[in-house]
Amino acid sequence: MRGRLLLVGGILGLMVLAACGAGEPPVPQTRTVIVYTGERIQVDGERMQGVQEWLRPQLDHIERDPSFLIRVNRQTAAAYPWATTELLGDTAVTAYERAAVEAEPPFVIYAHLRLMSERSEVAEWLPAAEDDPTLAGLDLEEAILERVSDVWLLGRSVFDTQAHGPLDELLYANERGVLREFILATQPDRFEDERERFTRENPDWEENLQDFFQRTFERDGPGYLLDPDTAREEEPDDDPPPSGAL
Repeated sequence: MRGRLLLVGGILGLMVLAACGAGEPPVPQTRTVIVYTGERIQVDGERMQGVQEWLRPQLDHIERDPSFLIRVNRQTAAAYPWATTELLGDTAVTAYERAAVEAEPPFVIYAHLRLMSERSEVAEWLPAAEDDPTLAGLDLEEAILERVSDVWLLGRSVFDTQAHGPLDELLYANERGVLREFILATQPDRFEDERERFTRENPDWEENLQDFFQRTFERDGPGYLLDPDTAREEEPDDDPPPSGAL
């Protein structure tokens, strides 16, 4: 994958092998996802097979298409994918926490889908955009993050990846039906108009989101709202990240 995708971690490599293996993969054996508060997500194997089938051509596209580049860096701070992703022409640059090697795949997929959106090619990779070519703004971001969340759920339930705070927040927000609220809470500047409109229509949404965070993570809200400059303090990438293991 070098040349298209820089600094690929071990878990992403394992997912590539699983997704690109010969023949149709069997329904994955899944594990229940659980966080420290005891909140659980029961995972359906057929659903995860669907995620694998969607992921396979996307990984192949990232690997083989010479018309764009996904550059992956590492940094000291844990952050959400949207906080560390930049689009520079036909290159998407993203960064994840150095200690969380297994978190790489969702960051790569987010960067890819955002870049494909900028290239007006997202409908080829995102079913919701294929169904609705007018999808844009907050609706598009929500559709992208639903898929990113599914990739992380595949990792957590099938590949037994370790918990990672920013992605676990995304996963639980998606599975508990508060993804839109989570996006508005973590990207207020990017979706300022949508946030104002949503607040008028749903005046209790911030209180409901707080209840979700208290129940799921024992805090009042998103835990990784970092200063942008702090979030992008990247470490030198003179050596590849350590390989992950199942």
